[in-house]
Amino acid sequence: MRTKRTRKAVGSEPTAPNPLDGFEARVLARVREYQEHPDLLKAQMEIKAGNPITLGPRVTDPTSWAEDQVKAAKDKAAKWLEKSKRPKKVPSKAALDAKEKYRTRLEESLAGDFWAKAMGQVDEDLRMQIIDLVGSGGFSSGVEKHKPKVVAKVKKLHPLVLALAQEIDAMPVGTDSEREARMLAARRGMLAIGKVMKGA
Repeated sequence: MRTKRTRKAVGSEPTAPNPLDGFEARVLARVREYQEHPDLLKAQMEIKAGNPITLGPRVTDPTSWAEDQVKAAKDKAAKWLEKSKRPKKVPSKAALDAKEKYRTRLEESLAGDFWAKAMGQVDEDLRMQIIDLVGSGGFSSGVEKHKPKVVAKVKKLHPLVLALAQEIDAMPVGTDSEREARMLAARRGMLAIGKVMKGA
């Protein structure tokens, strides 16, 4: 004899498959296909069929996309300056408040070896193109703009280096072992200074 539960189970519709099952794998497979067959990607970008109007590409071509991004960034220069001078949160405090999130992300990155994978994708030719565009003038102006930061760091560094130098100067130098001790002291002192500068 069928119970209500049995009759319900027998008459129920099969569960529809979840469209997200295997979604990431399918996307990655399509990406690999485009990477291996550039002509296929080009053909997809050129599809403009439509009725009653001609359609544009499903995704904007890379050149136009990049130009739009650069133009949009330049157009927001004044807004960037205004928001940078009047942030909604104190950036350093917000960073400290999120330190557990940072720790988690760092651990995930180490576990997944993401840094090494990212370095493997660095395009050195592209890096050289950017260097040529920036030029020596760009480097000089960048340093000049960061001068207040450089001055502040040097003021903090100066007494540390002076104290280390004075300690090393007071060490004897009569024998090889004494001179080696001075070299070792200099190295250990600089490591200690590095920790102080980092706030450790």
